[in-house]
Amino acid sequence: MKKFLLYSLVILLILGGASGVAGYFAYKKIVAGIPSVDFLRHYVPFTTSHIYDRNGQKIGSFYKERREYLPLGRIPPLMVHAILAVEDEHFYEHGALAYGSIIRAALSDALAGYLREGASTITQQLARNIFLTHRKTFIRKIREALLSYRIEKVLTKDEILELYLNQIYLGEGAYGVAAAAHTYFGKDLADLTLPEAAMIAGMIRSPIEFSPLLHPEAAKRRQLVVLQRMVQVHYITPEEKAKAYAAPLEIVPPSHSASPSAYFLEYVRQKLEREMPAKKLFGGGLRIFTTLDLRIQLAANQALRKGLRAIDRRQGFRGAIRTLKPKDLVALRSRTIPVPSAHDLEEIVGKRIDATVLSVSPKEARLSVDEHLGRLTLDHAQWAKTILTRPEITRGRKVLNPFSLDRILKPGFVVRVHVLSSLHEKKGWVFDASLDQVPLVQGAVVALDPKTGGILAMAGGYSFARSKFNRAVQALRQPGSAFKVIDYGAALEKGYAPGSILNDSPLVFFDRIHHRVWRPKDFEAGFLGPVPMRKALAESINLATIRLVRRVGVGSVINFARRLGITTPLPHDLTLALGSATVKPIEMTGAYSVIANGGVREKIHSVDRVFDNRKTTIYRFTPAPMPVYDPADSYLMVSMMESVIREGTGRDALSLGVLLAGKTGTTNDFKDAWFIGFSPDLVVGVYTGMDDHRSMGRGEYGAKAALPIWIDVMRASLPFFPGNHVFKIPDDIVDVRIDPETGLRVPLTAQKFVVEEYKKGSEPPAESATGSPLPDAGLYNLDGAP
Repeated sequence: MKKFLLYSLVILLILGGASGVAGYFAYKKIVAGIPSVDFLRHYVPFTTSHIYDRNGQKIGSFYKERREYLPLGRIPPLMVHAILAVEDEHFYEHGALAYGSIIRAALSDALAGYLREGASTITQQLARNIFLTHRKTFIRKIREALLSYRIEKVLTKDEILELYLNQIYLGEGAYGVAAAAHTYFGKDLADLTLPEAAMIAGMIRSPIEFSPLLHPEAAKRRQLVVLQRMVQVHYITPEEKAKAYAAPLEIVPPSHSASPSAYFLEYVRQKLEREMPAKKLFGGGLRIFTTLDLRIQLAANQALRKGLRAIDRRQGFRGAIRTLKPKDLVALRSRTIPVPSAHDLEEIVGKRIDATVLSVSPKEARLSVDEHLGRLTLDHAQWAKTILTRPEITRGRKVLNPFSLDRILKPGFVVRVHVLSSLHEKKGWVFDASLDQVPLVQGAVVALDPKTGGILAMAGGYSFARSKFNRAVQALRQPGSAFKVIDYGAALEKGYAPGSILNDSPLVFFDRIHHRVWRPKDFEAGFLGPVPMRKALAESINLATIRLVRRVGVGSVINFARRLGITTPLPHDLTLALGSATVKPIEMTGAYSVIANGGVREKIHSVDRVFDNRKTTIYRFTPAPMPVYDPADSYLMVSMMESVIREGTGRDALSLGVLLAGKTGTTNDFKDAWFIGFSPDLVVGVYTGMDDHRSMGRGEYGAKAALPIWIDVMRASLPFFPGNHVFKIPDDIVDVRIDPETGLRVPLTAQKFVVEEYKKGSEPPAESATGSPLPDAGLYNLDGAP
């Protein structure tokens, strides 16, 4: 018996020792998986970086986790009490663990046979959110408890609560209570009401299950639980609870539309990623102040979309987006649609959406959009009387005469419409719509501040959601006659003047590389013969320009283009005179900006300064103005570009009521259309064209396709630059009376004369004309050689 007891004791000791060793190693393994918490003394979670325009208006955000970090003192007591009541009412009283809750949770888990109860304190939840996963295992719970003890040794209760309130995930990409307030209610945290705070607090347990957007009824039930807990711990009274629960909540639905500054924001992101680590940009809580003016950006967006739709509609109607199957159309017609009110239709009024044609007559079509019925009348579809017989191209058009809706629409067609308003009929409210379609033609608008080089607006296409390709900075397009500003600018440096006489007559060139003949011509039929340089630019006369560039030299034109900021390859032949090179719209607009700024080139930039979360400047743009052009020549160029608007191809811009400077541009077969122009304070460049370089359609000149967009942008933007829009005349500019046919100076007694501007010291003589034309006879090589 004694031996048995002895053996039993030995066995127990061995087993106990083995268990102790095993437990020790298990403990070491568990502890080894626990990270240090010392860094929490200085820990700041990923916080959203915000982007602002030059007036301090917020225009966007960069983030990995959408979070606004607020000190505990700036978090309203209402929000703190709601969360403490439902998550950890004795937070300030117990240690890292709440043992009573643990015992209750253990009993519940034992009865259930698996881990289902959390019973976690706020400290435990913080430990889990920062260091661990949410997978419920015994090892994780042990590590969570050990981490919680360590956290409570490193941080105070207030510091723990502050981290927790800024760290918790609350759905829809929102981390922390401040981000949740903006996400669900569109408010700052300080502006939340009791029912709103209770709703947010209720989501902590399950942001999806209790989301007011996804499951409003469950969210409402959870809100009641929070309010009841707040009553139990005496944060609010029963009367306040009842009033809060009865109060309606205005949930802000998430916006899936792209920011109006989307192209610009992506441009800024790419620039800043070259300046700093992505972790800092997307999680450093930066404040990024840009050069953008949101007011001009909105005007640019609206003008570009309006202009592209106008070009697209001139080409004709492309037909249905798709067609429903007959059985689907029957099912749609038989569906019982509730009678809407005018309020129900507010959500779609003003939007451009897809609608299904239910029935159609010659003068009216009945439409269906989700739960709404509507109508389309013949008056709101007049532009579609021109249809494209071959949708894959912009030619092959056919005009329907007489025009009726049933000739272009059929039941089951799904078409794009613009919802104009709601109207009341016998059976209730319906929407009234006009026929629409998404343009195939694309374009870009760039607005610059010529005095600083700052980008004021950037619209890189019709829709960022449909195409991320930023045509303002990525497209390479031929500028056509918009390049003539560079041609004539180079000529001014060579001694030419606005009154210099050029020759508009036929020319023939031989291309020695491709062994072919080039016979350039003007858009207008006929030839003008001798023509002043001012008129040649105003009316965009090609042959006179080619002769001018041949005299000045292609190399001089290229050199001038480089000084203006054009970086793309330029052909070293006379086709360059007519804009055969491909350029970026932002660089072409920047080149005009140098002219507008008196010959001083400012670096084009998008960001002025960046502050980190401690309000320390970590980036600041440093201006580096570079004089690249004589101010007098620059003014003469401005003066000639004023003539483009006063009496040339840009005369429609006179509708603005102020004389500005600009130039049109059109390429062969109407593939590209441009207008770039400016006031002393604002330069705006507009480009339109098809992405695949097809023709936009016959007649889509720069003055017709691009100029109306430019006018709309300038009309909306000029009021933001109050003051005199007249360009300053340098002191060394003089007025000279000349004969408009010869360019020679005439005496004061002459009856036939015009007053022209010259740089002092380069006035034309009375005997011979400066810049007389080259002889016209002979065949020239394309590179300019005889």
